[in-house]
Amino acid sequence: MSDAKLWQRIRSGTEGQIVLLGFPHDEGVKVNGGREGASKGPDHFRYWLKRFGTVHNPEAAEDLSSLAIADAGDISAKLPLEEAHAELASRVQSILKAGGIPFVVGGGNDQSYPNASALLTCKDAKEVGVVNVDAHLDVRPLKDGRAHSGSSFRQLLEDPRFHGENFIEFAAQGSQCGREHADYIRSKQGRILWLSDIEQQGHAVDSFQASLGNLAWDCSCLFVSFDLDSVAGCDAPGVSCPGILGLSAKDAVSIAYYSGSHPSVCLFDLSEYNPLIEDERTGRLAAALFYYFCLGVAARKETSL
Repeated sequence: MSDAKLWQRIRSGTEGQIVLLGFPHDEGVKVNGGREGASKGPDHFRYWLKRFGTVHNPEAAEDLSSLAIADAGDISAKLPLEEAHAELASRVQSILKAGGIPFVVGGGNDQSYPNASALLTCKDAKEVGVVNVDAHLDVRPLKDGRAHSGSSFRQLLEDPRFHGENFIEFAAQGSQCGREHADYIRSKQGRILWLSDIEQQGHAVDSFQASLGNLAWDCSCLFVSFDLDSVAGCDAPGVSCPGILGLSAKDAVSIAYYSGSHPSVCLFDLSEYNPLIEDERTGRLAAALFYYFCLGVAARKETSL
Protein backbone atom coordinates (compact mmCIF):
# COMPACT_ATOMS: atom_id res chain seq x y z
CA MET A 1 0.00 0.00 0.00
CA SER A 2 1.41 3.38 -0.98
CA ASP A 3 -0.25 5.05 2.04
CA ALA A 4 0.76 2.44 4.63
CA LYS A 5 1.06 3.95 8.12
CA LEU A 6 4.09 3.82 10.37
CA TRP A 7 2.27 1.94 13.14
CA GLN A 8 1.77 -0.97 10.75
CA ARG A 9 5.55 -1.41 10.68
CA ILE A 10 5.85 -1.62 14.49
CA ARG A 11 6.21 -5.11 15.95
CA SER A 12 5.89 -6.20 19.57
CA GLY A 13 9.09 -6.97 21.41
CA THR A 14 12.49 -5.43 22.03
CA GLU A 15 14.31 -6.19 18.79
CA GLY A 16 14.50 -3.09 16.68
CA GLN A 17 16.63 -0.16 15.67
CA ILE A 18 14.14 1.99 17.58
CA VAL A 19 12.32 0.52 20.58
CA LEU A 20 9.26 2.23 22.02
CA LEU A 21 8.76 1.87 25.77
CA GLY A 22 5.94 3.36 27.86
CA PHE A 23 6.21 4.73 31.39
CA PRO A 24 2.58 5.17 32.54
CA HIS A 25 3.34 6.81 35.89
CA ASP A 26 2.58 10.30 37.20
CA GLU A 27 3.01 9.86 40.94
CA GLY A 28 6.17 11.95 40.57
CA VAL A 29 4.03 14.77 39.15
CA LYS A 30 1.75 14.53 42.18
CA VAL A 31 4.72 14.60 44.58
CA ASN A 32 5.90 17.78 42.81
CA GLY A 33 2.48 19.43 43.17
CA GLY A 34 1.50 19.09 39.49
CA ARG A 35 -1.70 17.93 37.87
CA GLU A 36 -2.12 14.17 37.50
CA GLY A 37 -3.06 12.52 34.22
CA ALA A 38 0.25 11.89 32.47
CA SER A 39 0.01 8.23 33.46
CA LYS A 40 -2.47 7.94 30.57
CA GLY A 41 0.10 9.34 28.14
CA PRO A 42 1.54 6.10 26.69
CA ASP A 43 -1.91 4.62 25.94
CA HIS A 44 -3.16 7.77 24.22
CA PHE A 45 0.16 8.22 22.42
CA ARG A 46 -0.28 4.81 20.79
CA TYR A 47 -3.86 5.70 19.86
CA TRP A 48 -2.73 8.81 17.98
CA LEU A 49 0.26 7.04 16.50
CA LYS A 50 -2.20 4.85 14.57
CA ARG A 51 -3.59 8.00 12.98
CA PHE A 52 -0.41 9.72 11.96
CA GLY A 53 2.53 9.19 9.62
CA THR A 54 2.95 7.37 6.33
CA VAL A 55 5.76 4.89 5.77
CA HIS A 56 6.67 6.56 2.47
CA ASN A 57 7.04 10.31 2.93
CA PRO A 58 7.23 11.92 -0.53
CA GLU A 59 7.87 15.40 0.85
CA ALA A 60 10.93 14.30 2.86
CA ALA A 61 11.89 11.69 0.26
CA GLU A 62 12.25 9.18 3.09
CA ASP A 63 11.16 5.55 3.23
CA LEU A 64 10.66 3.96 6.63
CA SER A 65 9.92 0.48 5.31
CA SER A 66 13.44 -0.78 6.05
CA LEU A 67 13.54 0.65 9.58
CA ALA A 68 12.99 -1.97 12.28
CA ILE A 69 10.74 -0.52 15.01
CA ALA A 70 9.59 -2.45 18.07
CA ASP A 71 7.14 -1.73 20.86
CA ALA A 72 8.34 -3.18 24.17
CA GLY A 73 5.11 -2.32 25.97
CA ASP A 74 4.93 -0.47 29.27
CA ILE A 75 6.53 -0.52 32.67
CA SER A 76 3.81 -1.92 34.91
CA ALA A 77 1.48 0.81 36.13
CA LYS A 78 0.93 -1.20 39.33
CA LEU A 79 4.48 -0.74 40.58
CA PRO A 80 5.25 1.87 43.25
CA LEU A 81 7.17 4.78 41.78
CA GLU A 82 10.59 3.80 43.10
CA GLU A 83 10.21 0.24 41.81
CA ALA A 84 8.95 1.57 38.48
CA HIS A 85 12.08 3.74 38.18
CA ALA A 86 14.31 0.73 38.84
CA GLU A 87 12.42 -1.37 36.30
CA LEU A 88 12.58 1.42 33.73
CA ALA A 89 16.36 1.74 34.12
CA SER A 90 16.73 -2.03 33.74
CA ARG A 91 14.56 -2.21 30.62
CA VAL A 92 16.32 0.75 28.98
CA GLN A 93 19.69 -0.87 29.75
CA SER A 94 18.57 -4.07 28.03
CA ILE A 95 17.48 -2.18 24.91
CA LEU A 96 20.74 -0.24 24.76
CA LYS A 97 22.84 -3.36 25.23
CA ALA A 98 20.97 -5.02 22.35
CA GLY A 99 21.87 -2.09 20.10
CA GLY A 100 18.44 -0.42 19.96
CA ILE A 101 17.59 3.26 20.45
CA PRO A 102 15.03 3.54 23.27
CA PHE A 103 12.22 6.05 22.73
CA VAL A 104 10.52 6.29 26.12
CA VAL A 105 7.06 7.86 26.44
CA GLY A 106 5.84 9.03 29.86
CA GLY A 107 4.43 9.72 32.21
CA GLY A 108 6.09 12.31 34.36
CA ASN A 109 9.50 13.81 33.73
CA ASP A 110 10.86 11.89 36.72
CA GLN A 111 11.44 9.14 34.15
CA SER A 112 14.44 11.03 32.77
CA TYR A 113 16.91 10.22 35.54
CA PRO A 114 16.34 6.42 35.34
CA ASN A 115 16.76 6.72 31.57
CA ALA A 116 19.99 8.71 31.92
CA SER A 117 21.23 6.33 34.61
CA ALA A 118 20.74 3.38 32.25
CA LEU A 119 22.83 5.16 29.64
CA LEU A 120 25.58 5.92 32.17
CA THR A 121 25.62 2.24 33.12
CA CYS A 122 25.81 0.94 29.55
CA LYS A 123 28.23 3.45 28.07
CA ASP A 124 31.48 5.14 29.04
CA ALA A 125 30.05 7.71 31.48
CA LYS A 126 32.47 10.46 30.48
CA GLU A 127 31.18 10.10 26.91
CA VAL A 128 27.53 10.73 27.87
CA GLY A 129 25.93 14.10 27.05
CA VAL A 130 22.38 15.20 27.91
CA VAL A 131 20.09 17.89 26.47
CA ASN A 132 16.93 18.68 28.41
CA VAL A 133 14.40 20.43 26.16
CA ASP A 134 12.09 21.90 28.77
CA ALA A 135 10.48 25.12 29.98
CA HIS A 136 11.67 24.19 33.48
CA LEU A 137 15.11 23.29 34.80
CA ASP A 138 13.93 20.29 36.88
CA VAL A 139 16.76 20.47 39.39
CA ARG A 140 14.63 20.63 42.54
CA PRO A 141 15.78 18.64 45.59
CA LEU A 142 14.08 15.37 46.45
CA LYS A 143 10.98 15.64 48.64
CA ASP A 144 11.22 13.54 51.80
CA GLY A 145 13.79 11.43 50.00
CA ARG A 146 11.53 10.79 47.01
CA ALA A 147 12.24 11.56 43.37
CA HIS A 148 9.61 13.53 41.50
CA SER A 149 8.94 15.23 38.17
CA GLY A 150 11.03 18.26 39.12
CA SER A 151 14.10 16.44 40.45
CA SER A 152 15.37 14.34 37.55
CA PHE A 153 18.25 16.54 36.42
CA ARG A 154 19.45 17.35 39.94
CA GLN A 155 19.73 13.59 40.40
CA LEU A 156 21.71 13.42 37.17
CA LEU A 157 24.03 16.30 38.10
CA GLU A 158 24.66 14.74 41.51
CA ASP A 159 25.41 11.33 40.01
CA PRO A 160 29.21 10.97 40.41
CA ARG A 161 29.42 9.19 37.06
CA PHE A 162 28.12 12.20 35.13
CA HIS A 163 30.17 15.22 34.04
CA GLY A 164 28.14 18.41 34.49
CA GLU A 165 29.82 20.21 31.60
CA ASN A 166 28.08 17.68 29.33
CA PHE A 167 24.61 18.97 30.28
CA ILE A 168 22.51 21.56 28.43
CA GLU A 169 19.14 23.01 29.42
CA PHE A 170 17.44 24.03 26.17
CA ALA A 171 14.50 26.49 25.81
CA ALA A 172 14.09 27.09 29.54
CA GLN A 173 11.89 30.02 30.51
CA GLY A 174 13.05 32.39 33.25
CA SER A 175 9.47 33.06 34.36
CA GLN A 176 9.16 29.38 35.29
CA CYS A 177 12.61 28.82 36.83
CA GLY A 178 14.07 29.93 40.14
CA ARG A 179 17.38 31.82 40.33
CA GLU A 180 18.69 29.34 42.90
CA HIS A 181 18.12 26.49 40.45
CA ALA A 182 19.85 28.32 37.61
CA ASP A 183 22.81 29.02 39.91
CA TYR A 184 22.89 25.35 40.89
CA ILE A 185 23.20 24.24 37.25
CA ARG A 186 26.00 26.70 36.61
CA SER A 187 27.79 25.53 39.77
CA LYS A 188 27.80 22.07 38.21
CA GLN A 189 29.23 23.47 34.95
CA GLY A 190 25.97 22.90 33.08
CA ARG A 191 24.74 25.33 30.43
CA ILE A 192 21.36 27.05 30.10
CA LEU A 193 20.04 28.21 26.73
CA TRP A 194 17.05 30.39 27.60
CA LEU A 195 14.12 30.49 25.21
CA SER A 196 14.48 34.27 24.83
CA ASP A 197 18.15 33.97 23.85
CA ILE A 198 17.37 31.21 21.36
CA GLU A 199 14.68 33.34 19.73
CA GLN A 200 16.95 36.38 19.54
CA GLN A 201 19.68 34.35 17.85
CA GLY A 202 17.35 33.12 15.12
CA HIS A 203 15.74 29.72 14.66
CA ALA A 204 15.36 27.36 17.60
CA VAL A 205 16.25 24.42 15.39
CA ASP A 206 19.60 25.97 14.45
CA SER A 207 20.39 26.48 18.13
CA PHE A 208 19.41 22.91 18.90
CA GLN A 209 21.58 21.51 16.11
CA ALA A 210 24.49 23.60 17.38
CA SER A 211 23.91 22.27 20.91
CA LEU A 212 24.03 18.67 19.73
CA GLY A 213 27.09 19.40 17.64
CA ASN A 214 28.92 21.05 20.55
CA LEU A 215 28.19 18.13 22.87
CA ALA A 216 29.21 15.61 20.22
CA TRP A 217 32.77 17.00 20.21
CA ASP A 218 33.25 15.43 23.65
CA CYS A 219 30.41 12.92 23.92
CA SER A 220 29.82 9.89 21.75
CA CYS A 221 26.46 9.06 23.41
CA LEU A 222 23.75 11.72 23.58
CA PHE A 223 20.42 11.63 25.40
CA VAL A 224 17.69 14.07 24.35
CA SER A 225 14.93 14.51 26.93
CA PHE A 226 11.89 16.35 25.57
CA ASP A 227 9.26 17.69 27.94
CA LEU A 228 6.14 18.63 25.99
CA ASP A 229 5.64 21.68 28.20
CA SER A 230 8.56 23.26 26.31
CA VAL A 231 6.03 23.77 23.50
CA ALA A 232 3.70 26.78 23.63
CA GLY A 233 0.30 26.00 25.11
CA CYS A 234 -1.49 26.89 21.86
CA ASP A 235 0.21 23.90 20.22
CA ALA A 236 0.47 21.57 23.24
CA PRO A 237 -2.15 22.40 25.88
CA GLY A 238 -2.33 18.80 27.15
CA VAL A 239 0.60 18.83 29.54
CA SER A 240 0.89 18.81 33.32
CA CYS A 241 2.02 22.45 33.37
CA PRO A 242 1.06 24.25 30.12
CA GLY A 243 2.75 27.56 29.35
CA ILE A 244 1.80 30.63 27.34
CA LEU A 245 5.20 30.86 25.63
CA GLY A 246 7.37 28.13 24.20
CA LEU A 247 8.66 26.38 21.15
CA SER A 248 6.31 25.96 18.19
CA ALA A 249 5.02 22.60 17.01
CA LYS A 250 7.23 23.03 13.95
CA ASP A 251 10.25 23.59 16.19
CA ALA A 252 9.36 20.48 18.16
CA VAL A 253 9.11 18.11 15.21
CA SER A 254 12.32 19.54 13.72
CA ILE A 255 14.11 18.92 17.03
CA ALA A 256 12.82 15.34 17.01
CA TYR A 257 14.00 14.88 13.41
CA TYR A 258 17.49 16.22 14.07
CA SER A 259 17.73 14.13 17.23
CA GLY A 260 16.97 11.05 15.18
CA SER A 261 19.39 11.99 12.42
CA HIS A 262 22.35 12.72 14.70
CA PRO A 263 24.61 9.63 14.84
CA SER A 264 25.49 10.17 18.51
CA VAL A 265 21.90 10.27 19.83
CA CYS A 266 21.18 6.88 21.38
CA LEU A 267 18.27 7.68 23.72
CA PHE A 268 15.19 9.93 23.55
CA ASP A 269 12.38 10.39 26.03
CA LEU A 270 9.09 12.27 25.86
CA SER A 271 7.43 13.48 29.06
CA GLU A 272 4.33 15.12 30.50
CA TYR A 273 1.70 14.36 27.86
CA ASN A 274 -1.49 14.66 29.91
CA PRO A 275 -4.52 13.61 27.83
CA LEU A 276 -6.90 14.32 30.72
CA ILE A 277 -6.25 18.03 30.20
CA GLU A 278 -6.32 17.97 26.38
CA ASP A 279 -5.95 15.00 24.11
CA GLU A 280 -6.05 15.47 20.36
CA ARG A 281 -3.73 18.41 19.59
CA THR A 282 -1.10 17.29 22.08
CA GLY A 283 -1.51 13.62 21.26
CA ARG A 284 -1.05 14.23 17.55
CA LEU A 285 2.04 16.30 18.31
CA ALA A 286 3.48 13.54 20.52
CA ALA A 287 2.90 11.03 17.72
CA ALA A 288 4.49 13.44 15.25
CA LEU A 289 7.62 13.67 17.40
CA PHE A 290 8.03 9.91 17.25
CA TYR A 291 7.37 9.85 13.52
CA TYR A 292 9.90 12.57 12.75
CA PHE A 293 12.44 10.95 15.06
CA CYS A 294 12.04 7.78 13.00
CA LEU A 295 12.49 9.79 9.78
CA GLY A 296 15.70 11.15 11.24
CA VAL A 297 17.01 7.70 12.12
CA ALA A 298 16.17 6.53 8.59
CA ALA A 299 18.17 9.46 7.18
CA ARG A 300 21.04 8.53 9.52
CA LYS A 301 21.06 5.01 8.15
CA GLU A 302 21.04 6.20 4.54
CA THR A 303 23.94 8.60 5.21
CA SER A 304 26.03 5.76 6.63
CA LEU A 305 25.56 3.58 3.54
